[in-house]
Amino acid sequence: MSRNDLQVAQQAFDCWPASVFVESGMDCSDACIRLLDALDGLERGESGWRDIAALTRQVLLTSRATYGGDPEVAVPSSRNFPTVDEWQVAQCAVSLRADDRLGIRAFDWHPPAGSDGAESNRLAAEQVRAVYREVPPEGPPLLPADPFWKATHHYDCYRGETQRQAARAAVLKSGGALTVALPTGRGKTAVAWSKMLLSTHGVTVVVVPTVVLALDMERRTAEAARADNLDLSPVDRFAYIGSLDDGLKQAMRQHMRTGRQRIIYTSPEALVSGLASALLDCARAGHLQQIVIDEAHLVSQWGVDFRPEFQTMAGLIGDAYDLSPAESKPTVLLLSATLAQQALDVLSRLFTFGHRSPDLVWGSELRPEPAIFLESCPDNDRAAKILSATTNLPRPLVLYTTKVDDAKEWANALRSEGILRVGCITGESSESERRGVMEAWRGYTVSGQRITTKLDVVVGTSAFGLGVDMPNVRTVLHACMPESIDRYYQEVGRAGRDGRPSVAYLCTTPSDESVADGINRPTTIGNELGWNRWRQLLSSGKQVGPSRYRVQKSAIPVHMNEGYKQSAQWNVKTLTLMAQAGIIRLHPPTWTESVVAAGCTDVEREAFYEDLHDLLEVELLRGDCQDEIGWSAAMDEARHQVHSSQRQALASMRNLIRGDECAGRIISRHYRYRLENPSGAQLTTQPVCRGCPACRRSPDLSPGVSTPEPCPLLPFAKEESESLREWRGNQPALFIRIPSGADCQQLLVKLAQHGLSIYSGLNRSEAERLQRAVPNCPIIIDDPSAYIPLVETYEGPIVSIVATRQLPEDIHHRLSLELTTYVVGPYDIVDPDRPGQFLRDIIPSISIEALMRSL
Repeated sequence: MSRNDLQVAQQAFDCWPASVFVESGMDCSDACIRLLDALDGLERGESGWRDIAALTRQVLLTSRATYGGDPEVAVPSSRNFPTVDEWQVAQCAVSLRADDRLGIRAFDWHPPAGSDGAESNRLAAEQVRAVYREVPPEGPPLLPADPFWKATHHYDCYRGETQRQAARAAVLKSGGALTVALPTGRGKTAVAWSKMLLSTHGVTVVVVPTVVLALDMERRTAEAARADNLDLSPVDRFAYIGSLDDGLKQAMRQHMRTGRQRIIYTSPEALVSGLASALLDCARAGHLQQIVIDEAHLVSQWGVDFRPEFQTMAGLIGDAYDLSPAESKPTVLLLSATLAQQALDVLSRLFTFGHRSPDLVWGSELRPEPAIFLESCPDNDRAAKILSATTNLPRPLVLYTTKVDDAKEWANALRSEGILRVGCITGESSESERRGVMEAWRGYTVSGQRITTKLDVVVGTSAFGLGVDMPNVRTVLHACMPESIDRYYQEVGRAGRDGRPSVAYLCTTPSDESVADGINRPTTIGNELGWNRWRQLLSSGKQVGPSRYRVQKSAIPVHMNEGYKQSAQWNVKTLTLMAQAGIIRLHPPTWTESVVAAGCTDVEREAFYEDLHDLLEVELLRGDCQDEIGWSAAMDEARHQVHSSQRQALASMRNLIRGDECAGRIISRHYRYRLENPSGAQLTTQPVCRGCPACRRSPDLSPGVSTPEPCPLLPFAKEESESLREWRGNQPALFIRIPSGADCQQLLVKLAQHGLSIYSGLNRSEAERLQRAVPNCPIIIDDPSAYIPLVETYEGPIVSIVATRQLPEDIHHRLSLELTTYVVGPYDIVDPDRPGQFLRDIIPSISIEALMRSL
């Protein structure tokens, strides 16, 4: 909070260049702490005049927006500090004081509102002012936690209905894949951990897109393990990354094979290389419990031209699934906050196991935090506009560009203009460079230790930000035109992850159009060359199993005699597009005795690992695509889907930039999913807008930010076994008769041990007692106040506790729908449809004593 900001900031200015110590109990905002850090670095040349001016105005505006008044601070007029003119450039009023210091007050500033009208500018000013206001966000409605959620995470509540259904689905899912569209800030990590924490054995593998995120998750996991005294790793390490010591890597792989490494975070590249054999051994031994893919939309967005391992890993996961014993198939959890049609279609194709396509929990919501500002200007005007925005908008701040060279140029340009607390991250940045920038920007290390902030601004390409847990970013700028609405929305989403308002300012120029158009048009090989390349790959490859071949990525087609690096890229592009078309499935090569000639030597084994980076295995899937005609037809369809999706995403981006329509409505139309069923029904995302040019012009037409929360249904896989099915025979229900006033706790324990997890009519204390009795079984209690109670919608089995002779209406309705139900209640429950008849005479029934003897 900012209660003591002005006092602490004034003390810092008064005693500069000495440092100020913030006393315990003082409430200081992040901006104030950053100002102190910037003042400490001013004489060493680590901070520039714009850094001091920007952070000072942020402290002043935060105090004014939160507490009112027109606050002022007195600052030195020495050569290190901004001059009078420079303070004015930073939208500050300057007065000369008697002691030769300068009195500084801050003015409001906002990017162009999108209209010259007074009302538009008033709304724009208020939308930016809200970013400075230190008010805790309301957040989603808190809902009472299920017993398993409280037992595993010690949370009394869920953060909304979407998290509740996602958490339930994750622990109930047994084998197969589950896709979860869950908004940022709703605790995806806790959802991913729940199954692991409920059990005492089994390995969870979490695939993340960045090393920084893997290290951050390792820190959080280690803290949780220490807090609850959990034995999750014999080596107390969880991030399997390139910089890890080889001995630790070997130990983690071995503990994964034996099931003792309960959770491990890694990248797609490491999963399909160093971890591949350990993953398969773990699965074969029945230890693989869960595979989690975070930011799952990247499988389709990045998997073709960039980081193809995002798609290759699907084949490895499929191998692991097939190798797992029938009674212990792993669950594959696909998590993302933003899933559009094409991304979901690709995930469904890649992660269908047997006939089990992924289940879906659709909790898609737009972020309410950003106020969107749009401006188009001549090429030579953009530098001044971005510089002004970087100086006058709140920090921490991200500036996005499209090209790596542009990012470097922008970072250097900002430094030359007095913004020295700026870093740069692109796809070319090394692991250590990324980590250094992130630590200096956040103000703490990956191990959680507080350090001095060195950066407030990060310039980056789209390679920066994914999965970065930086909750208090306040501003996102774009000095480019993103090539898709997906990229724009994901980058805007870097800000406001703590639920507080943020600013998104996009400044485009005419030259951006051709850049975006070029990137948006993925280059794919033509049918004639592609078919020849594919046949060459296949004929030069080695058969390693039924319909499975090991090929070299760098194989050069007969019509080429050089350029193997470019040829390898084209080979991978061709193969990944074939995988999207369903012609093949890609697998990383693994050294197993079943796929090598008998009597292989150590030299051959070493040669295999020497060439591993250049090898890929393909499994033929479609017999109708093994001739040129069928192959070409399938590839044409795959290209059409990719190109159509890309064109639509760019068209939506152009539509947003025009500013004629609410940005929230444009984005919401993109994030919808047409179900693959005869009805053609759609799952939609409701529009949300805190501010955009169209809504500032016509505020009465704005959708606002108070839209209803999604209420996703809880999926149920009908093919899953149920051990008590024999007691029901062919009937959907079983009535378990109990004596009046009897304690049925032991019966409920037995039912839970036989896989029945969902209970209605059970009060919270009884449910929590049941969870303690069966700590490895997820206990879920139906909330009758929910918008869609489980008893009315869930197609899987539910245990319903009835305390009176009258059958509740919702249970009666459930029985009429012939949904699987175990009714536990007194002997003389009356059937509402048949006066004078008892429930025991209508549905199969058994006494509690007889059932307990059998169980």
